[in-house]
Amino acid sequence: MNSPKQRQNIHYFPGHMAKAFAALAPYLKSADLVVEIADARAPSASRNPMLLSLLGEKPHLLVLSKLDRADPKVTEAWLSYYQSHQTNAIASDLKHEKIIRNLLTGASSMITRKREKEQKIGMKPQPLRLLVLGIPNVGKSTFINNLAGRNAAKAANRPGVTRAEQWVKVSQDFVLLDTPGILPMNYPSEEQAILLACLGSIKEEVLPLDALADSLLALLRSRYPACLEERYGIADVTPLSDTMIYEKIAKRMGYLSAGGNPDFSKARRGLLKDFQDGLLGRLSLEGAPC
Repeated sequence: MNSPKQRQNIHYFPGHMAKAFAALAPYLKSADLVVEIADARAPSASRNPMLLSLLGEKPHLLVLSKLDRADPKVTEAWLSYYQSHQTNAIASDLKHEKIIRNLLTGASSMITRKREKEQKIGMKPQPLRLLVLGIPNVGKSTFINNLAGRNAAKAANRPGVTRAEQWVKVSQDFVLLDTPGILPMNYPSEEQAILLACLGSIKEEVLPLDALADSLLALLRSRYPACLEERYGIADVTPLSDTMIYEKIAKRMGYLSAGGNPDFSKARRGLLKDFQDGLLGRLSLEGAPC
């Protein structure tokens, strides 16, 4: 996904994230398994290298969420890539697909070792402690609620909902620690920040609306032009300028000013929201490395 221009060191690190990052170390030591949640539509951009640097040799499972909104072929390529690089990764639609069986299978050996150790020292069986990590709005709370079978953690389609750590009992076998989403302190390029803003992991106000919408539109034009026809009735975008496309979106969706003219700001914002809500179909912003 190409941005109109590159800008170095974009900073976005709210105070509660800095506090949460500093508090992770003791929780990490007590955890038996780290579950990292990333967005299947941008598996690389939606991971925080600062978090990964803390893991060391801790057992680690990467869950690519929002599978139902990502291009299935691209997701398959990402899973193959991770497998070839010895990263344990799965993809899931956390809102509609129960993930407990996959987690039990993946953690069965750790549960067995934990039970054997407890038996040797005469300790009552304790749940396996899972530390759930990820940047904002990738589905951490949805993952926990999926496992718990109830609204055990707050979930919303906006960044910054989880503000403090909370332990959530899932079953006799699992206790999970939900943590606030933690973003990197800065980004190497505007392109990475734009990806996260399009996903809703960074508040849109951090970057100009024009840059976000124009970058998303460039990707749709090149990779997924059919979605523009299905949603907005634009049959062929090839001869059209961006301005002409926004005009058609505005007229189709009723984004008009008081005088009846196309409102281009509303058209851009509408395009972003349609993508974030999955109304443009199953699309991926990042392709897997070759």
